[in-house]
Amino acid sequence: MFNLRNFIKNGLLKAVGEMADYQIILNSAGWLEKGVLVEEDLLEIQVAIDSQYKKEEEQIEEVNKEL
Repeated sequence: MFNLRNFIKNGLLKAVGEMADYQIILNSAGWLEKGVLVEEDLLEIQVAIDSQYKKEEEQIEEVNKEL
């Protein structure tokens, strides 16, 4: 059976790294306001956004070590 909440959340999670962070955040907030997403979903999306930058920081540190 179709679940709108999972559909929207999965779409937003897949958008991380493809769309600007502010767009994902605004879309997430809109779906929260409509009652489709809950705060736990927004936390999961925020963790995904934050984790993309941790990977970039680790790569920069590796390059700096090689120099």
